[in-house]
Amino acid sequence: MRRRLIGIGCVLAIVLLAVAPTASTARAESIVPDKIDPALRQMMQANPASLLPVIVEMQSAAAPFAAAPNVSRANEAMDLLRLYGTPVAGLALIDSAAGFANAPGIQAISISPTVAYVHLDATVVPAFALDPLPTPPPLPTPPLPLPTLTPTPTPVPTPTPTPVPTPTPTPVPTPTPTPTPTPVPTPVPTPVPTEPPTPVPTATPTTAPTATPTPTPTPDITAATSTESPSPSPTAPALGSAVYPHVVNADQAWAQGTTGRGVTVAVFDSGVAADPDLVEPTNRLLASVNFADERLISDPGGHGTHVAGIVAGNGRRSDGQFVGVAPEANIVDVRVLSSNGSGRISSVVRGIEWVLAHRTAYNIRVLNLSFGAPTPTSYRTDPMSAAIEIAWRRGLVVVVAAGNGGPGRDTVASPGIDPYAITVGATDDNGTISARDDTLAPFSSWGTADSNAKPDLVAPGRRIVSIRVQGSALDLLFPDRVVVAANGSTYLRLSGTSMSTPVVAGAVALLLQLRPNLDPDQVKALLVGTTQQYGQDSGVALPDPQADGSGLLDVLAAIQSSPPAGSTGSVGDGVLQGALNVAEARANRGLRPADAFARTLLPCLRGLPLRWKDPTLGGILWGSLTWDSVAWDSVAWDNFDWDSIAWDSVAWDSIAWDSINWDSVAWDSIAWDSINWDSTSGRD
Repeated sequence: MRRRLIGIGCVLAIVLLAVAPTASTARAESIVPDKIDPALRQMMQANPASLLPVIVEMQSAAAPFAAAPNVSRANEAMDLLRLYGTPVAGLALIDSAAGFANAPGIQAISISPTVAYVHLDATVVPAFALDPLPTPPPLPTPPLPLPTLTPTPTPVPTPTPTPVPTPTPTPVPTPTPTPTPTPVPTPVPTPVPTEPPTPVPTATPTTAPTATPTPTPTPDITAATSTESPSPSPTAPALGSAVYPHVVNADQAWAQGTTGRGVTVAVFDSGVAADPDLVEPTNRLLASVNFADERLISDPGGHGTHVAGIVAGNGRRSDGQFVGVAPEANIVDVRVLSSNGSGRISSVVRGIEWVLAHRTAYNIRVLNLSFGAPTPTSYRTDPMSAAIEIAWRRGLVVVVAAGNGGPGRDTVASPGIDPYAITVGATDDNGTISARDDTLAPFSSWGTADSNAKPDLVAPGRRIVSIRVQGSALDLLFPDRVVVAANGSTYLRLSGTSMSTPVVAGAVALLLQLRPNLDPDQVKALLVGTTQQYGQDSGVALPDPQADGSGLLDVLAAIQSSPPAGSTGSVGDGVLQGALNVAEARANRGLRPADAFARTLLPCLRGLPLRWKDPTLGGILWGSLTWDSVAWDSVAWDNFDWDSIAWDSVAWDSIAWDSINWDSVAWDSIAWDSINWDSTSGRD
């Protein structure tokens, strides 16, 4: 019945537009384009008959709110896609659904009065770098001593996932976190289980079984290459940066017993393999969930494991020569990049929704996103920005890559454009421990269309050595980047803000181990307010004073920051002013969230005190308005005092996390963009 009513309503809207007077038609035509992403509209004009990837975002639910109003809105968006296109996934996190539709279908969807915006479900790609800098032989560096590992009790096995009940009329399968395979030197490929769901009510974070995807026809990366992993050439152990933990002073934090123990980082990427550096002597790879194409091995691309190693590798295979920033932190694998090296915004949003539903079970405190998507006109209309803002307000620190479009201005990729997230640029440490010869990597992006100062800070990101997945796409494409440790074990060398981002994510894990009660705004204030200077002896100037944010990450300074009692501090323009007081210093003051964040959270916020920045903005007496009389739109969002909300007191239970299942649409119907690993990585 609901689908029939939606269809009738859309047909009536089209008829009214056709028979209305000229003036009314002009008004309608001036409104409709505003509800369609400009990039999507260009694609509609170029290929009217082609199925295009879209995210249909609905208007805010109306009071009185039914149970789980975000689920109802996502289901309505799915119904519209069934009528006018092909549905793929409900995105209850942002009152939306993802799917495909052609130009006439998109136009029909946008006319519906319940639709707020039709986004392009853009491609996300890893933040590799085209790095043409000449590379002088780096100074030999001694192996890093393994940090003293605290004895770890035998971890409790990952609870068997069970599906979350959903109000969707016909439940369909959803990706399931799978326990990490028992570590062996070469992990045995294990296909994702495909059993049908059995709805069971549960009081703990759970998931539903994985749908069996049909692999997408993609360019065969191994077609012209031997299926055997290439034999690494005898590369000097020092070729590549083994010094980045020293550069950011993480090794000094280890000496004080701070290693990230007990803190979990969710790595959104191409997958994470069960390498000894992550699973020996204790398995710290807690769970894995897949929101991309089918995989027969844990990390077909090799990118996600490299990133995870920078966060939490313990140097087990290299006898301590190549160690990550937080060598006792835990990892959860959230796979959102397909085998060909690309993904969709909708997969990232779905992954964030899953993490929110399971953050307590795995103590997930940090999200690492080492990829980016084309930047929309503003973060305000960016669905990925809205999703990470919701995660941020639920207590998750989100660390994202700035992108590799530098050295030009306004080149930061999404979601790095979001003002709430910690956006990371990259430096070149030149293979030395001293930061005095470091430079900003020329590929490091900076600046946004919204004029938000980005990145927030920088970290080493050139020629970073981390875990190698033998036989993965990157391993086969770049055999010249294989690095041999002093004991003969092999690793992989990569460059980009993909690599600098997990350096900061690892630093967050160290900080949260020591101060677990910090909220994301406090963590950001500490990191950007305690950075170190660099490059004093390099003779290289920045392209702009804002190009490196507040400076180079200094883990030890952030951890040791302890101001006198009663001192106060604040964060302005990304830099901590005055003495730092953890109880009061917070980042992200005075910001306005993304549109989808404001729409989705209306059921949570309704009933809280209405506090306005300007009580007479636009000649309106805002103080006289109530939740029943205020128009909850962009004007209200601009004027609302978002800093007045105590986010811990928000009624989050009114939103149902992880409650929309993937539709039973074959994955071979999804037009994954033909962006391959070799087109995103470039030279070292």
